[in-house]
Amino acid sequence: MPRSTDDNLGRRRYLLHRDKAVEHALERIRRAPHAEWATLTPQEHAGLRAALTEIWENCGKDRWQQYCFSTVSKSDILKLISIVAEAKGHFHHSCENRDAVEKILLTCSIDNPNHSNNH
Repeated sequence: MPRSTDDNLGRRRYLLHRDKAVEHALERIRRAPHAEWATLTPQEHAGLRAALTEIWENCGKDRWQQYCFSTVSKSDILKLISIVAEAKGHFHHSCENRDAVEKILLTCSIDNPNHSNNH
C-alpha cells in the first residue's frame, strides 16, 4: 500500500477513536444527575464537545480513561468549556490549564459525596 494511503488510514483511525471517545464521554455526562444537560444551550453542548475533543487530543489514552465524566456538574461543564476555549488560542496548553481540567475530571466526585466515582 502506498505511504499516503497508510497515512490516510491512520488518520481516519485516529479520528474515529477520538470521536468515539468523545461521544462516550458526552453520553456519560448527559446521564450525570448534576450535569443538568437539558438546561445547557446548543452553544454550550457544542462548546463541551469541542472542549472534550481538545482534552482527548492532549491527555493520552490512559489519562482519559481515569476521568470521571459521569459525575460532572453543570458548573464543571461550564468551567471546562471556559478553560479549554481560553487555552485554545495558545500554541500549547499550559500546566495551569491542564491542572484545572484534571482537577475537575479527576476529583469531581469529591465535591458531592452522593456521587459515585464511576468513569
